[in-house]
Amino acid sequence: MNFFHYKRPSTYLILLASILLSLGSLMAYFVYNAVDDIEHDAGHINKTGVIRGSIQRVTKLVLYDSIQSSDVIIKDINRLIEQFLAMEKDDAFNSSNKDVLNSLKILKTKWQKLEYWIAHYRETHSEQSRKEIIEESESCWKAADAVVLAAQLSSESKVAGFQLFYIILLLNAITAILVILLVFIYVRKKLEFESLHDPLTHAHNRRSYESIIDTELARSARYNHPLSLILLDIDHFKGINDKYGHKAGDSVLIELVQVLIKTARKTDRIFRVGGEEFAIIIPETNIAGASDLAEKVRAIVSNYPFKTVNKVTVSIGVAEFHPDITKDELYNNADQAMYFAKDAGRNRSEIFVNSNMESPHNSIS
Repeated sequence: MNFFHYKRPSTYLILLASILLSLGSLMAYFVYNAVDDIEHDAGHINKTGVIRGSIQRVTKLVLYDSIQSSDVIIKDINRLIEQFLAMEKDDAFNSSNKDVLNSLKILKTKWQKLEYWIAHYRETHSEQSRKEIIEESESCWKAADAVVLAAQLSSESKVAGFQLFYIILLLNAITAILVILLVFIYVRKKLEFESLHDPLTHAHNRRSYESIIDTELARSARYNHPLSLILLDIDHFKGINDKYGHKAGDSVLIELVQVLIKTARKTDRIFRVGGEEFAIIIPETNIAGASDLAEKVRAIVSNYPFKTVNKVTVSIGVAEFHPDITKDELYNNADQAMYFAKDAGRNRSEIFVNSNMESPHNSIS
């Protein structure tokens, strides 16, 4: 597991947050404009309905010689028609209400004819004028009805556009869920990784060792399966730092972990338990198998071409778990074997024999 794997989700998180913000802004803009359009359309529909109703009323009033009342209505009709036609200069209204404007122009032409015959009837009260008023009023009423219908259809088409709003809302919700999931997964994994891994080498840390060794020891004791522990320490590591610098020392630690990962089995767990000290928990393996692995690690490390130094060697101690010892005793046994390897000349692997460590198990290869 590599810590850098968890840096990439941060890019996705920023991208998703940007999308969420963009969708939210787009949705707010869309809703604002849609509501504003619908409010205006409601006013337009109401006005076209007033024009249609007023044409009917003015016809009746004129025919019944109610001149004063009809004059007021005629002025209102002319005012409303001119207000609508004045909107033709408004590109926003004109682009979405072409049918309304075209119907209004037709209505205006018919209304002008009706208005002419109304004036003529007032002067002459002739039967011909009366007939023309009735005919033209009917024609005007149909034209006004067409205006109302056009206004309604225009508004309905905009309301139908609200489907886009629901799509944006759905995308917004999906993006928000993805952000929440990504934050949860990314933050949780990142925190878990940092709490259980060494920040330099990305090997498991001492805290992780304490947790995993308890699990492995319990399983070993329960099923009576073998379990061994390897401790290894880089020889003369202080000298490497003093001679080549701490960056070179850090590079050695990183490379060493990669060597251990490639050499150990997939079931083995590698830990950085100290500055230049590492542990390997080896399940299902007795002392002989662990000793073979330790010697293999020692040989590979001693021949590995490290980038910043000429040569690196390690001293290794090996111990096997028994149900009658504790995890601390197991660690101390491996630690004692490792220090015996150092005292015996370094670049060695030793197994724990007894508390006195009377004789070395492995010599330099």
